[in-house]
Amino acid sequence: MENDKNINFNPAQLVGIMAQQKVKMFVFGRGTGKSTLLAWFMAMAVKHMPRATFILVGNTYAQILSNTLKATKAGLDMLGFYEGVDYVVGTRAGKKMGFKLPHETPDRWENMIHWSNGTIFQLVSLDNANSGRGINSSGFISDETALQDEDKLAISVKNTNRAIPKEIIWKDNPYLFSETYATSMPVTKKGNWVLKYEEMCKQDPAKTLFLKADARCNMENLRPDYFDYMKQSYSSDLLYNAEMLNIQPKEVVGGFYPQLNPDIHYYTDHDNDYLEGLHNVGNLTQLDGRYFNCKQDRDFNPSMPLLISVDYNASINSLTVSQLQGDVYKVLNCFFVKSPAILDDLFTEKFIPYYDSYPTKIIKFYGDRNGNNRVANSKLTFSEQAATLLRNAGWKVHMMDVGKNPDHIDKFRLINVMLKRDGRGQLPAIRINEGNCKDLIISMEHAEAIDGPKGIQKDKRSERRELVEQEHATHFSDTFDYPLFSLFWEKFILGGKSTEDLPNSNIGS
Repeated sequence: MENDKNINFNPAQLVGIMAQQKVKMFVFGRGTGKSTLLAWFMAMAVKHMPRATFILVGNTYAQILSNTLKATKAGLDMLGFYEGVDYVVGTRAGKKMGFKLPHETPDRWENMIHWSNGTIFQLVSLDNANSGRGINSSGFISDETALQDEDKLAISVKNTNRAIPKEIIWKDNPYLFSETYATSMPVTKKGNWVLKYEEMCKQDPAKTLFLKADARCNMENLRPDYFDYMKQSYSSDLLYNAEMLNIQPKEVVGGFYPQLNPDIHYYTDHDNDYLEGLHNVGNLTQLDGRYFNCKQDRDFNPSMPLLISVDYNASINSLTVSQLQGDVYKVLNCFFVKSPAILDDLFTEKFIPYYDSYPTKIIKFYGDRNGNNRVANSKLTFSEQAATLLRNAGWKVHMMDVGKNPDHIDKFRLINVMLKRDGRGQLPAIRINEGNCKDLIISMEHAEAIDGPKGIQKDKRSERRELVEQEHATHFSDTFDYPLFSLFWEKFILGGKSTEDLPNSNIGS
């Protein structure tokens, strides 16, 4: 697999390529060339360690299939390595093509990238505890590391980084036992662990490289107005600064959801048997959105109704999907469309296709009072229009009366008590699917609290700022609030309160 193609790398990529450290953490803004750099490290690991076993790790198998594989393939194409010639994905075809086999031949090839010289990269997802079990690897590459759980990464991936292929015995090979991480700047609490690699680099620079860069070092490969163009696309200080300029977002201390704890309240639960079986329907690197639907989810009860909650606005319409399962309230998914897309698109292009195969087509519909406004040139309100679209798609819809919008202080008390008690007492525990609800989580983690005339209230100014990406403003957090308040407020005030729940108690302690 010799390749003489001339590639012009940008300065950040060159620093990474020349670095000899075994551990490399790249925190790159969008447009900086992460995918090309990861593809380079994959190709070099293959070249220098034939017949070795490596790992390509993602937070979920859905992420690997929908994003990581496609981006890696594009980077390999740019470097002159081509699927079906130099490597194959998710198939035994390499054996028939005369590819060498790795020192340790896998039993299954569905989650393998098999190179012609016998090196393999196994696709490992952290949402499956058994995904990395039994592997003896010689190194790994982690994509979108800030989305990954540090402990799961250590257990499922780092513990496997121990094999020494029979033909590779020199210890100064930079790819043997290598750890290569690439990520954007973390925007949620759970991802902040990646930044500790900066201190590790300072303490032992011979072992660890920590490199931050943004697309200003890659302007030769980008349109001249790239940053101005992306500024308009983001319309967001927080996300633009984090994902484009690599500026760490400020931490919201307290906020409107001070009891929200990523280690307790977030989870992932995908059906990886379904996702791994997608190799039967076509090339894994060319799958489109049709295959990423509710069949990939394993956290819903198929015999129960879905609870949907909608927030209506001119700039964005957002929706969360939840389900009350005994003593656990699960937030399963979230969707949004932004102008010029309209409310109809939220259902016809997002929710309805995703849940087309859901067996119990019953919905309990929640929303804010804006849903009672009439659609332009129609006799229907927004809520009625949405219900009509759902019924036409075969769903039975129950419109739930949420009454007037509650006071913020009441929502604050109820929801944070539920988060804090975590299922103790009469109120259910709350769990949020972090794989499906990234935008909701960002909205909640960055929702600030301010003093209002009736006490604590949610700071809604982000919804009026032009420079805030609206899926990360407080709209999504409102869709989280509506059904919880409607379902549990009366239970809370009648029998669920204790002394610590009173307005003067320090709920954030």
